[in-house]
Amino acid sequence: MSTDAGEMVTISRADLEALQAELRRLRREAGREAALAAMKADPGPGSAETARVFTREQLAEAWGISA
Repeated sequence: MSTDAGEMVTISRADLEALQAELRRLRREAGREAALAAMKADPGPGSAETARVFTREQLAEAWGISA
């Protein structure tokens, strides 16, 4: 990719860093929104799912930990 000198611009270091910080903030915000949407869309265990529930003793036994 080549660029003509007439197409280039110069910005200060402070402006560049401010733009980069804003980009990081926006990406974090978008990530949070996507995670929240995924959590809200997940119905979790219910009547349609057969989620197993284990007691502490059962988990300790399965993991080889003395309870």
